[in-house]
Amino acid sequence: MNNPSLLRIYFLAVFLMISCLRSGYGQKVDQFNSWWYYSGTYQVSDRWSGNLLYSWSRHDFVKHWQISKLGLGTTYNVTKNLGVGLGYEWAIIFPYGELPVPERRVEHRILERFYFKERIRNVSLSSTIEVEQFFRNGKFMQRVRTKVGLKFPLWIDPEGNRKVSMSFFEQIFIGIGDGAPSLGQNRYYGGFDLELWKNLSISLGYMNQYIIIRPETIENDHTLMVGIFHKINLK
Repeated sequence: MNNPSLLRIYFLAVFLMISCLRSGYGQKVDQFNSWWYYSGTYQVSDRWSGNLLYSWSRHDFVKHWQISKLGLGTTYNVTKNLGVGLGYEWAIIFPYGELPVPERRVEHRILERFYFKERIRNVSLSSTIEVEQFFRNGKFMQRVRTKVGLKFPLWIDPEGNRKVSMSFFEQIFIGIGDGAPSLGQNRYYGGFDLELWKNLSISLGYMNQYIIIRPETIENDHTLMVGIFHKINLK
């Protein structure tokens, strides 16, 4: 994956696969949510870093709980453009909306992560593959999260210290294990990033979350995304 042309081919292939998988399902229920989150990266050496994520997700904009999620992890940079990592997520899923889960549930998730990135002039391309294991209602489950994204600057100040960028990504969740692989979720995102300082930025965007409850029942969530990204060099 160090060959830039290979990463571009991989990026386009995954994007096309994701778009094809989304079609062909039944009636949708539209809902409106907001996600507020903090993402921290703590660099401890040239190759190792720690990661912290907290997501505060609300249904009906901010009226009701949707998901509370805390994530911890570590990443090892194999090369400049390739990294691997291990993570843990503690998630509480609340009953919400027109298609609620039967009761509040807690999930403990283990994730193995691989990421690739490349820069083409001012455009940054990235792809992440995560393999996830967790228990749901006493049943052991596995799934794969595949994400492709791009980011490019819209404005940079004369000193080059602050900039406004635009980001897009698409992500799918594919269940694996018993039977054939199945599409569980598909997410589209577009938004703006404002770099306040070199190590701190905020983002504002829109995400469409397409959740397949059953082949004939689709939850289509329109979600406001507000995030804080923080990088600290502890070397």
